[in-house]
Amino acid sequence: MSVEEQVISTLRMLPPERQAEVLDFAEFLKQRSLPPKEPRPFGLCAGQIQVPDDFDAPLPYGFL
Repeated sequence: MSVEEQVISTLRMLPPERQAEVLDFAEFLKQRSLPPKEPRPFGLCAGQIQVPDDFDAPLPYGFL
């Protein structure tokens, strides 16, 4: 019996809530095995965003 057949056979014996846990774990393992994404190039949005001069100024009292 193949590993896949063993997993399916065992999975069918579990209650639905445990089957959901197995699915969550399988999705987690799938995400871990994906190749890492390439980082975005530096300066991708250069010149498209403007930060106002008072960006880091304190907020008015009572703003929050």
